[in-house]
Amino acid sequence: MPKAEKVFTSITDQLKLLQQRGLIIDDPVFAEESLIRTSYYEIINGYKDLFIEVDQKEEQFLSGTTFSELYYLYEFDNALRFEMLAATLSAENLLRSVIAYVLAEEHGHKRDTYQQKHNYNQGKKIMHGRFKGYYERELLLQFFDEVYQSSHQPMKYYRENYRDLPPWILVKGLSFGNLQYLFKLMLPSSKTKIIARATGLNPELITEQTKQSFAEIFDILVAYRNWAAHGGRVYNHRVKKKLTFGPTHAAFNLSRSAYQKHRYGQSDILSFIIALTQLRDRTITERFTQSITKEMVDYLIRFPQHQSSLLEQMNIPTSLFQELRHRS
Repeated sequence: MPKAEKVFTSITDQLKLLQQRGLIIDDPVFAEESLIRTSYYEIINGYKDLFIEVDQKEEQFLSGTTFSELYYLYEFDNALRFEMLAATLSAENLLRSVIAYVLAEEHGHKRDTYQQKHNYNQGKKIMHGRFKGYYERELLLQFFDEVYQSSHQPMKYYRENYRDLPPWILVKGLSFGNLQYLFKLMLPSSKTKIIARATGLNPELITEQTKQSFAEIFDILVAYRNWAAHGGRVYNHRVKKKLTFGPTHAAFNLSRSAYQKHRYGQSDILSFIIALTQLRDRTITERFTQSITKEMVDYLIRFPQHQSSLLEQMNIPTSLFQELRHRS
């Protein structure tokens, strides 16, 4: 049976409906102003899950829940999203720099040399879309051509003045996802150099497993960056990609059994933190963890009764939260 049609509802009626569902409008002026500045959908539909009675047929809020609790959870998540975007921008800049350096070092700075097919793996055959039947390498080279023909600076300047596009300019025109695509198709020797420069690892210690783990790190960073950039709720989000259990999980005092049972550090915000810690610039992780810990503490100072449910939603062990809180 189709659901009832969603119709326009005034803010006054929205507040009445919330009250009928058991939500306490603890500050009517604040609530009205909040719904004017931010939509009902963003605040209520986006963040009500933490406060809804599970066993009720009709949607009802837990007894004693206030509008402020929902609103400040929305604000917490908003702050978390901005911190995540800042962290991914820093990570992205590092990876752009490293990939451009290795590309130029391995294949030269001229477009007609680094863009030769034999510099990249063929990849898989594409089964859908306008490139159906082509291999991934051909799509990558198409990305390169699109960047070269771009009307944006500095690509346009280099095309018009030098008739060329060195790698350190090429990467500026690639999206984070396309940069990941480039890494995926690079030759094994290039991947080794990139990982060594991006992480600080000794090249001689980089194995095929290391390369697979780094590809997973790229997956997690790109997935969270895209989700956050499109305004998605991040505090309890799980991306479709997954980090394999490794030494860094253990460094966060996460056992393999906890990883398997609770999925700590697989695809949650903890996996994002673990991915960041692999990069050589440790300040990226430090800034992010300090900022989100502060935001969590600020929310829990207002609403200490929600500590267990918030950590459960974020999939962060209580012991780890206490450790992060102590560090900050």
